[in-house]
Amino acid sequence: MLNKNLELQAAALFTNFYDQAETEIGFTEIIQILGGGTPKTGESSYWNGDIPFFTPKDVGSPYTLTTEKTITEEGLAHCNSRLYPINTVFVTARGTVGKVSLPGVPMAMNQSCYALVDKDTPQLLVYFYTLKAVDRLKHKASGAVFDAITTRDFEAENIMKLSNDDTKAFLDVAEPIYQAVLNNSIENLRLAELRDSLLPKLMSGEIDVSNIQL
Repeated sequence: MLNKNLELQAAALFTNFYDQAETEIGFTEIIQILGGGTPKTGESSYWNGDIPFFTPKDVGSPYTLTTEKTITEEGLAHCNSRLYPINTVFVTARGTVGKVSLPGVPMAMNQSCYALVDKDTPQLLVYFYTLKAVDRLKHKASGAVFDAITTRDFEAENIMKLSNDDTKAFLDVAEPIYQAVLNNSIENLRLAELRDSLLPKLMSGEIDVSNIQL
């Protein structure tokens, strides 16, 4: 709930600045579209390593911290994905289409997604611009099946670009907010993992709490 409130504050601030913006530009003028790829699934040395491997199944809101699958350094070297840093913007392009997420840890990505990175635009602003662009794509597809996003779709989109002053004013507030959201998400994950490790031991009686003084 805390994270959701923080996100809503940042979103409201961005909308305020976005609605005042006077410069319309092509979406791909400010971002670069990168892709992903999957290592050969039959090669065991490529899988179950320490590198999270993002697919449309793993979308978090806004941050993704864990993924269903992981790959090894060797697997990363044998696929078409780079290791994307924190705050890269991931957009699901096939399967579950039009979901936007931020990696909270460095991770690779499969070919059903795009990674959007800045040319000269701060990455958090890329995230909010992407939300606008994807929302427009969804509205255009209203009544039709929204079953894929292509690079051409992004190339056809325009956005309103914030002025330099508004960009600074927005990021001065939004970047600390999103750092807090990420920190909270990491702590929530840590607590959930602790709970999941302790609960079976409590249920089985392996850990006895009857003598703990409160």
